[in-house]
Amino acid sequence: MLSCADFLAEFGDYIDETASSDLRAHLEEHLRECKTCRVIVDSTRKTIDIVTESGCFTLPAESVDPIVSAVMARIRQRTT
Repeated sequence: MLSCADFLAEFGDYIDETASSDLRAHLEEHLRECKTCRVIVDSTRKTIDIVTESGCFTLPAESVDPIVSAVMARIRQRTT
C-alpha cells in the first residue's frame, strides 16, 4: 500500500483525474485504508466546488498591489 507521502505526491493527478488507471487504483486502495487522506480529498473537492461556484470577480485596483506584496513577502519568508 502507498504511504500518505506517496499518495500526496500523486494527489494533484488524482484530483484532476489525469492519473493512469493503474495509479488511480493504487491511490483508491490507499484511500480505502486511510481516513486522513480521505478527508484531504473530500476537503479539496469541496473547496474546488465552492471556488468554482463563486464565479469570477474583479478586485478593485487599489487592492491588487497590497495583496501581491503580501503574497510575495510570504513566499520570501518560506524560501529563507
